[in-house]
Amino acid sequence: MDIHPLTLQDLPFTRHLQPEGWGDITLSLMEYCLQPFCSPVKVVYGNNIVAVGAAILHENSAWLGHIIVDETYRGQGIGFNIVKHLVNSAIENGASSINLIATDLGAPVYKKAGFRIVGSYQSLKRERLWLQQSLPDQLQPSSPAFYEQILKLDQEISGENRRELIHSHLKQAVIFEHGGCVEGYYLPKLGQGPIYAVTERAGLALMELKYSTIDTAILPVDNAAGVQFLIKKGFEIQHTTAIRMTYGDDTQWHPDKIFSRIGGNYG
Repeated sequence: MDIHPLTLQDLPFTRHLQPEGWGDITLSLMEYCLQPFCSPVKVVYGNNIVAVGAAILHENSAWLGHIIVDETYRGQGIGFNIVKHLVNSAIENGASSINLIATDLGAPVYKKAGFRIVGSYQSLKRERLWLQQSLPDQLQPSSPAFYEQILKLDQEISGENRRELIHSHLKQAVIFEHGGCVEGYYLPKLGQGPIYAVTERAGLALMELKYSTIDTAILPVDNAAGVQFLIKKGFEIQHTTAIRMTYGDDTQWHPDKIFSRIGGNYG
């Protein structure tokens, strides 16, 4: 089985791999093709692309995302081989910690490849709108003066150097600022809209803003304050499984300070 780089020209031929319930995978695959820190790959049988996957590199850490195998070709070890290929590629590029978010279907493949469970995420959904709430004055649009603080806060909480990933989104960031210090940020245009905060008041204030218009949420189960906040606002817990797994060194992340995740491909 040969694994090759995925290119922009391949995108029209990946639509048949679209899993039910996922966002449009071609948008994510295009992003991987355009980002210099991403390495998307494909497996071709005959003239058909039967599987894809990607590694996202953050200096000494990496994430694997969108590992998808055509239903007709499952059970032949294709997914396992893509995982091993991406792990080896990430290690060759300096990553000592490799992470991913697994579904029930994918978890056995990742365990076989040497990944271990290090956390899980809670999904919630709201069927009814909630009343408008006033927002604290500490919420404000970001500016270049705060960019470095946002980047350092992200690294402190994620345990990763993700500057290349989030830098282009800083102009659209909303921050919780107090006394010149950034206590939290919200990036509405990155993935599912991450909220990272070093204080509970900042995280909940940014959640108040985000979930005034959004009715689905995913955050680490360790963030009890965030989960309870959403439940009080009319959200209900869903039984969707999302497991965080790691290969190699542990990433020193702080799930209790993640009030909304980026997505299944970035954590």
